[in-house]
Amino acid sequence: MRKSVCFCLLICMLSVLAGCGGSVPAESTIALDKKGKITDTIVEKFDKDFYDSEELQSEIESELAEYNKNFAADHVTLKKFEVKDGTATLQLVFDGSEYYEDYMEMTLFTGTVAEARAEGYELTGELLGADGAQTSLDALDSADEAQVLVLETDETVQVQTPGTILAVSAGGNVSVTGKKQAAVADGGLSYIIYK
Repeated sequence: MRKSVCFCLLICMLSVLAGCGGSVPAESTIALDKKGKITDTIVEKFDKDFYDSEELQSEIESELAEYNKNFAADHVTLKKFEVKDGTATLQLVFDGSEYYEDYMEMTLFTGTVAEARAEGYELTGELLGADGAQTSLDALDSADEAQVLVLETDETVQVQTPGTILAVSAGGNVSVTGKKQAAVADGGLSYIIYK
């Protein structure tokens, strides 16, 4: 319930991706760092007269406080909330993928390929190399030691990895857009393998 309050408000009030300046991504982005932290940036249009940014920020802060009271330390923090020129930017920082999955109620796993398999992710089937050519896990050097992001999303999102992308799941919902960047569209589990 508490998770749905914030995100229902966000979905109702924020509908179209838009740009934003500075070091904040210009579109909705999930960024991973080497220490396992995840920064989820939501950038969307916020231009209706009846939208109230202060009320929304208060709801977000209350929801985060309610979630974090279950732990000895805050595992989800508000990094930024700003409304500027009809665009809202929300950045949440998660201490790890388990907190992202719990709070967002979406699949997001980070770890080695071997750890992903141990968690039940099959990682079978065709992959596309960073160059777009078909490949497989067997064709990747030290595949079990490579890092993997397993993500299931209901919207298009950009992903930034801390390492070079080696391969992504085939099927058309993931495309490599840079050395450490990919775009993920909705539609089933997506895999991004990086080193």
